[in-house]
Amino acid sequence: MIKYSILLLFSLALLACNSNHDINQKAIAKVGDKFLYLNEIMDVIPNSTSKEDSILISANYIHQWVKKQLIISKAELNLPEEDKDVNKMVEDYRSSLIIYKYKQKLIEQKLDTLVTHSEIDNYYRKNSNNFTLNHNIIKALFIKIPKPVPNFKKIQKLYRSKKEKDWDELEDYCFQNATKFDNFSGQWISAKTLFDQIPKKIDNLGRLLKSRNHFEVEDSTHQYFIKIQNVEFKNNLAPLSYVRDDVKKIIINKRKIEFIKNLEESIYRDAESKNKFKIY
Repeated sequence: MIKYSILLLFSLALLACNSNHDINQKAIAKVGDKFLYLNEIMDVIPNSTSKEDSILISANYIHQWVKKQLIISKAELNLPEEDKDVNKMVEDYRSSLIIYKYKQKLIEQKLDTLVTHSEIDNYYRKNSNNFTLNHNIIKALFIKIPKPVPNFKKIQKLYRSKKEKDWDELEDYCFQNATKFDNFSGQWISAKTLFDQIPKKIDNLGRLLKSRNHFEVEDSTHQYFIKIQNVEFKNNLAPLSYVRDDVKKIIINKRKIEFIKNLEESIYRDAESKNKFKIY
């Protein structure tokens, strides 16, 4: 181990002082007839890495390389010949990867990703059965205030109020006193995600949402206030505003599928017209 560490330090020191080809090609590990060279290790060490970190990275890389070569040797020794012939698998993987990258490049260059509101609305309306909610969602106001709560009756009145002037006063109050003031009145969110922020466990959240519009709970340090503005329950149709981004992604994905289908057909027909292939 000491000899190994000295060799590693010596190799790194040589690299720091000299970057000629012979030093970069210096072998620092060997398993069977396979060698690991210094330049391979230095390629994985980020620039400006300290000497100590370079040694740690190098030691780990060498250790992993040796283990990998030993496992390969063991596999070569014990696997039957038919299992060791991976050329077809490698070629299939290479072909698939090249095809995938080519298709992705064309998609980036040519696919129309602009989706209009009308397209989204039409798709949502025609495929509404695909947008059933699997959880309760709400529009709500969430407030968390450290105890003792200043002017408790005032905050109770303000957060329940529907008057605009009271809303302005509530914002001022929360700005001064609340550690959390989240206004989700204009957007749908998961009811569970919101109620997970309070200390009380809710056994039947759906029943609670059906029976109450306001919810208050406390722990030893904070008071929590929740005002439910709107609710859509599990198994109901999801509001379009909640799934709009999902609908857009679906439309674009369908375009991708159609684009690839047309691309493959176009390449085939072009090659056919130019007699670039024969089927016997």
